[in-house]
This record gives sequence, structure tokens and C-alpha cells, in this order.
Amino acid sequence: MERGPIMRVLTEMKGTAKELDLVMQGQSKHMEIRNVVLAEELHSANGIRITTRQNEIWLDASHVSAMWQTREDGS
Repeated sequence: MERGPIMRVLTEMKGTAKELDLVMQGQSKHMEIRNVVLAEELHSANGIRITTRQNEIWLDASHVSAMWQTREDGS
């Protein structure tokens, strides 16, 4: 997957209760991202650094094979 669509979704998530589920190539379980504080493009062609309230995540967008629509958490 290209970095652009993921960056757009992550940018819209900043400061909201929205969640995003990603499936990575070779993985059967999805990865959930929430509480996004910052998303920034890295110097590499597909690299993204995601800062959440709980974690820092470095992601290579070319390994993302599927992405679920963000949603508001009811709690």
C-alpha cells in the first residue's frame, strides 16, 4: 500500500477517539492504532512514524495489505 492514504487517515485521527486496524503482509492478526498524537513521513519511500499516547510505531507502508475504516470508540 502507498503511504498517502495511510497518512491521510492518521492525520484525521489526531486528537480523536477514532481507531484504525491494519493487516500486515504475512500476519493473520490485525494491528490496532488509536490515540494518535502525531503521524509523520520518514525519509524512506514508505516509512511512517506514528506517535500515540501509549507508543511510538515505525511502519513501512509497503507492508500494509489491508486497512479498516476508522471508527469512533463508544467509550
